[in-house]
This record gives sequence, structure tokens and C-alpha cells, in this order.
Amino acid sequence: MADKDVLDESIFAYVWRHTRPQQLWLFAVLLVSLPLYYLTLDLPKRIVNGPIQGNWSPGQTETVFAVSIPLPGFLGGGSWQLSDGIELDRLGVLVSLSCTFLFFVIVNGLFKFYLSNYKGQLGERLLRRLRYQLVDRVLRFPTGRFKQVRGPEIASMIKDETEPVGGFGGSAFADPALLLSQAATALVFIVLQNFWLGMLAVAIVTVQLLLIPRMRRRLVVLARTRQLTARLLSGRIGEIVESIPSIRTNDTSNWERAELGDRLGKILWIRYDFFRWKFFVNFLNNLLAQMTPFIFYLGGGYLVISGRLDIGQLVAVIAAYKDLPSPLKELIAWDQYRVDVQSKYAQIREQFTMPDLVDPQIQRVVFDRPAHISREVAVSGLKITDEAGNELLQSTSLRLAPGETVALTGSVGGGGEYFADALVRLAEAAGGRISIDGQSLEGLPEAFVGRRVAYAASGLYFAQMSIRDALVYGLRHVPLRRETRTGEDERVRLEEARLSGNLDLDIRDDWIDYEAAGVAGPEELSARLAQVLEVCDMRIDIARLGLRNRVPEGMSRDLETRILEARARFRARLDEGGDEDYFESFDPARYSHYATLFENLVFGIARPEFDDGAPVAARPEIVAALGETGLDDTLFEMGRQIAGTLIDIFGELSPDNPLLENMDLMSPEEVEFFRAALRRVSGDGEVSAKDRRAFHKLAFGYVEPRHRLGLLTDEIREAVLRGRQRFLDGNRNEACDAIAIYDPGAINPAASVQDNILFGRIATRFAEAAARINTVMIETLRETGLSEVVFEIGLGFDIGSGAKRLSAGQQQKLGLARALLKRADLLVLNRPMSALDGSSQRQIIEKVFAARETLDTPRQTIVWVLSHAEHAELFDRAIEFREGRMIGERKAADSRVGEPA
Repeated sequence: MADKDVLDESIFAYVWRHTRPQQLWLFAVLLVSLPLYYLTLDLPKRIVNGPIQGNWSPGQTETVFAVSIPLPGFLGGGSWQLSDGIELDRLGVLVSLSCTFLFFVIVNGLFKFYLSNYKGQLGERLLRRLRYQLVDRVLRFPTGRFKQVRGPEIASMIKDETEPVGGFGGSAFADPALLLSQAATALVFIVLQNFWLGMLAVAIVTVQLLLIPRMRRRLVVLARTRQLTARLLSGRIGEIVESIPSIRTNDTSNWERAELGDRLGKILWIRYDFFRWKFFVNFLNNLLAQMTPFIFYLGGGYLVISGRLDIGQLVAVIAAYKDLPSPLKELIAWDQYRVDVQSKYAQIREQFTMPDLVDPQIQRVVFDRPAHISREVAVSGLKITDEAGNELLQSTSLRLAPGETVALTGSVGGGGEYFADALVRLAEAAGGRISIDGQSLEGLPEAFVGRRVAYAASGLYFAQMSIRDALVYGLRHVPLRRETRTGEDERVRLEEARLSGNLDLDIRDDWIDYEAAGVAGPEELSARLAQVLEVCDMRIDIARLGLRNRVPEGMSRDLETRILEARARFRARLDEGGDEDYFESFDPARYSHYATLFENLVFGIARPEFDDGAPVAARPEIVAALGETGLDDTLFEMGRQIAGTLIDIFGELSPDNPLLENMDLMSPEEVEFFRAALRRVSGDGEVSAKDRRAFHKLAFGYVEPRHRLGLLTDEIREAVLRGRQRFLDGNRNEACDAIAIYDPGAINPAASVQDNILFGRIATRFAEAAARINTVMIETLRETGLSEVVFEIGLGFDIGSGAKRLSAGQQQKLGLARALLKRADLLVLNRPMSALDGSSQRQIIEKVFAARETLDTPRQTIVWVLSHAEHAELFDRAIEFREGRMIGERKAADSRVGEPA
């Protein structure tokens, strides 16, 4: 194991290993600061005993700032005078000594400032190293380890529990050295002033240093218990989030609440116990700290009165002891911090230290392209077991020739899926050997396996990213196109990465391996993405996502012009085909029958990103437009009628009744609210603002051809148009942050690409209108060349965490497309299309085989674990697994099934 990868047993050893030069520098700076600290203790005594209380005769002067160095006897003895000093009177001495004291106070403050910053930087650098090291180890965990750990717990350890460990790096050696030296300096100074007072201070300090840390050990135990329970809580909450479907379909939400409450209760009592003991220890420590000043005042005062101690010495002793509790208190706190950090570090080390980590050389950075697989893949006596030693796959031997297609059939758990996982090192072999081109798979670097072998399965996880990033993720091995960056910021970035033990590779470079995808550069990549998505029957899905996506922010003027041209061409095609009755375009001077009343009023739509805590319809400019046009009362009454009608028709239905799907103006959860609101406004009392806004909201969403309640009269339409004019003339600028206005000659940034091209609404009173408009839209996109643009926008669609914004079938198609994009020599597919029906799976299998020619991978070997055994006839060979055994093999030209040789 590389030296930099070691997690030492002791936190001190770990810190010293990685920060030794910096710690030595801190010691050097500390040694330089100590004499200056002593001077800040000695000068107050000189000021008090000299110019303030000393016996001065009129005209007397004193020499200050005289500096001499004593010489040893072999040099003749005496002293070497460096400075004769200067003669000053009493006031001059007072001013000079006071200014000197102020100077050393400032210098000491600057030393502390420098040391604090340097320690902070050192600690943050060590924290970065530790977190990077732990993530590096997660990437090298054996595959079986991931079945035993929970992601949220690992994330909590790396993110939260390392925080004090990293922060300890800057103070591991410097803080105790600094605090001990400050305390020792103060104690030595006190002893030099009076031996017995000094011994008393030393005795009390010794009691504090021995007693308080021992009492605080219990706090460490409690803190460790709290940390473990909090970590388990983090993992449990993560499980709740992932288990929402099971919780809601089994009515276990209250059981989860009770179980979570029990965990929180345990943490609460641990914290209670922690704080009670903590505050008791603090009380005892403060009591001991305040005993010494009491004795100083009593005993020191007696010595001053009896003439055995001058007042300046007593003041200096008290001033020195005043500075002593602070380093002592911090030293005791540091000791507790040390024990706590060592405990946390030991727990982290326990979780991340294991003998079977993947060798770092397997995952080393490799810029050279690995050789292609030119010979067979040989599997000899392969055995796979689970953690308990149960056999998942019995001894299996098989040879896969270049260009061969092999189907693995059998029930789930029959053994085929374990065999497939073993081919890509996702299942650890308990026996036997897999070799590629005569080399053991176990020892091959990840740069070879990850580039020459591709894998897709039904349950692959996708992090939150765009569809494009999800597809090219398999091409990001190393930055092949590195941009040269200069400047001080870049130098510092690289230096910090080196000092923190991180890779010095820049994430801002282009990491995509275009050659692996079979293209020359980024300009050809989209076409290749379209090609593999077409193979997986997903290209149309991407185009739909692109049409429904909002127009991209910061789009070029050329793209804006092309969309506007497509809008005009779409309208022209409607006229040419006689389809204008199927569509109603937006017109600033006309009411749009198929748009909502709110859209007609503001002639636009609300921006989704706008949120100031109040509904957009409640904005002052909209309320003003309603009031000036008389629409306020009209829409209120209209909303009342809508609520009354909907409640009369649907109010008695259960919330899960499918008929409620047609009630888009009011959700089932709002029925009772509006029922109560109708009762509140039925009398002659004043209507509350909340009820008025609620009924306005119903009216704003009304569309006559859709809801058909006969409430929208010509008078209301004319009033809405007047309100539109009032709103646009007086509030266009103010409304732009909340409302995106429709403009025939501009793009609406809050609308989708499709709506920007259509610039209107489909006339839903015609049954065939939607299909006809869709046809015209597709023809318009093809004619104007926007199909590629829409596809690019679709590639930018955010799939969400775990790709939850995609259907299960789309997730599986995306995983297969990513595997195909690599054009690997060995393609391993483990039930990759299980969410699709048998017919769709068969079509995709045929397309994948045909794509070997179009993707220029004629010698690609394909191993496919099938969900439907009847599809095996499409393959060169079919191998059946049952109960962990390979029981038979069938070739395409021979339908006989027999025992494997």
C-alpha cells in the first residue's frame, strides 16, 4: 500500500506523517514568540515599580533600552554593550515603557494571528486529504462491502465525522506546545517574583491538569455513543426516503414515526447526560481557577503589608496569573478534544480499513489506450458464493470467441446474472479463473476493463445529471484534451492539490474519449448519441423531452431567430393545409378561448422560478387591474359558482374516485376548504382576503371549452381584455420578474420550446385536432432544421437523483445506450430491458446486433442475460442456468440441448 494511503492507528502519527515540515515551522515560530510573551508579563511590573511608584527626586533621569550581552570567562568576562540606551526623566520613562508594552502586545497579537491562520490552513488541508483518502477507499471497496454498508452512513462519516479530525491537524502539536509554553512562562515568572506564591500556583495547576481531563473522559464516551446513534439515524432516514412506496402501500408511516421517535429519544437522553456532566466539570474547573486569586489576594496582601513583597511584584503576579487560566483552560479543552478526535478517528479507520481493498494500481491513471481484446475470453471453474459461503454459481467453464453473441437463460437467481457480473468484476470469484487474451481478469487494470468491456443492467443507478452527461459518463476516463492554464490562481490550485494528496487532474478539461465513441470530436458527438439512442428506441423520448423543456437560458441569437422562423412556418403550414380551425394563435387584441382566464388577463404565464412567498395573482399590479376593470367582484362571483358546481357534482365522491381526475380546478384535498369558504361568504358579512383570493384562483384557471360551465360571457371577456391593456400599459416592467409576457416577435423564456413554436392553443373541440397539429409540428421541425436543436435541448434534460424523472423503461434504455456508446470489445448485458414487454425487448436485441455494423464493432462479443428465453434463437449460442449450475448449451444451427463439455 502506498505510503500516502496509510491510515495510521494514532491520529498523531497520521498528522505527523502528512504535516511534519509544517509542524516544525510552527514550533520555530512559537519559539521566537516566547521571549516577547515574557516581556509582556515583565513590563507591567517595571512600569509600576519604576515611574509610577518608584522614589524619584526632582530632575532625576534613568537609562532605558540599554542592551548588553554577558560574556563568558574564557572571553575575558564582562559584557558586550550593544546599546547604551537613552536618558529619560520620570514621565519619559513612563511613556517609553508603556509604548514598549503596547508594541509587544501588538507583536504578540500578530504572532497569534499568524499562528491561527497557519494552523487553520493546515487543518483544512489535512481535512481535504482525509476526505479524499476516504472517498478513494470507497472507490476501492470490494464489491461485497457495498451490501453491508448504507450510503447515508458512509456520507455522514466522510462529511461530518471527519470535520473535527481534520481540524485537529493544525492543533495536534502546535496548540499543546503553545499553551504549555505560555503556562510555563507565566508560572516561571510567578516563581521568580515569589517562590511560595509560585509553588501554590503550580500545585493548583497540577490538580487541574490531572483531575479535569480524567473527569472529562466520560464526556468522550457519551459523545462517541451519541455519534454512533446519530450515524445510525442518518442511515435510517435514508432508508425511509428510499422506502416511501413500501411505507405508503403498507400503512406503516406511523410505525416509522414511532421507531424514529424512539431513536430520537435515545439521543435526547444521551445529550442530557452529556450536558449535565459537562457543566459539572466546568463548575469544578472554574472553582479551582478562582481559588488561586483568592489566595494571592490574601497571602500576597499579607506579604506586602509585612514588607516581604513589594506592590509591583504582587500586581505582576496577579497579572501573570490572570493570563494563566486561559491557556490552562484551553489546554484541558484540547486534551478532551484530543481524546474525542482519537475516538472518532479510530471509528473512521475501523470502517475504512480492510485487507481486501482494490489495489491502487488497478485504478491508476492511464493515458495510453489499452489494447483491444483480440482473442477469446476464457472462464475456467468459476465459482461464486455469498458472504455466508452459500454457492450462487457452481463450477462453470466457458469460452467466448470474438464477435460471438451468447444468450444466458434461466430464472432470476439461476446463476446467469452472477456469471455476467463476474465478467465485469462486480461479483468476486470464490474459485476458478477468468482470463482475457490469456491475462487474468483479476489483475487487469481498470483502464482496460472499463474501456474494453461495457456493462448494462436493469438496476443501474444514475446520479443527478443531464441525459447527455449520463450517456458520456462511460467515456470519462482521463482528460485527453488538456487546456493549458497559467496564472497565480492556477499555481495555487495545483500546489494545494499536491499538498493535500489529491489528483492534479483538472475537472475543467475535456474528459470525453471521442475516439472510443468513434467520432473525431465534440462536433460529431451528438450524431453518435442520436444513433445509439435510436438503437434503444429512446430518440423520440429525448425529442419529446426537448419540446417540453423550457428554452435554454442564454441561448444564441441565431437559435432565437430559428425558433421564431419555425413559429411563422408552422402558422403558414396550417394555412396551406387548411388546418387553421384546429388551432388558435395568441393575439394581443383577442381573447384566447383555449387559454386560462389568467393567461388572457396578463397575456403571459408565471415564471416558475419566481417565488416571493405570495401567489402571483395576488401581486399589487394584478389586483389593481382587477379593481379598475370591475373584474374583482366578477371573478369572485365566478369562482363561487365554480366551487358550488364542482362540490355539487364531485363533493360526495371519495378522494380516490377516478372521476376526480377531471376536476383540475380544485384538488380533492381542497374540497372541504371550499365547502367551508362557501358557507363563510354566503351571508352579508365582509369577505376575507384569503377567501377572495381562493375564489379568484378558481376563476383564473377556467377555460370555457374545457370546463363547459357556461360562466364566461362576452362582457367578462371584454373586461379581461381591458384589464390586459391596463396591466400591460402600466405594469409591464414591474411584472417582468414574475410574468413572462407573450410577444409575437420574441421568445417566452418561461414557456416550453413547443409552446414557443406553437404560440397558441390547440382547438380541443375537434377530436382530430391534437393529432393533426402534432403532424404539422413534426413537419415544421424537420423543414426548419430544428429537430437537431430540439434533440440537443432534450439531451440537456435533468434526469434527477437516481434518474427518478425518467420511467423505469427509459432508465434501462439509457443504461443500454451508455454501454453501446463505448463500442467495447465485450458487451455484457444483465437483463437490461426487464421493464419492457417481450416484443419491445426483441426489437431492441435485433437493433443492437445490427448496430455492430453501424458502430463499426463487428468483432464485439455480446453476453446477454435474457428475461425471455424465446429470444435465445437470435443468438449464436444459448446457455441455460438453473439453481446455480450451467445445465445446457444450444447453438443457432443446432437446437439440441445437452450437457456442457
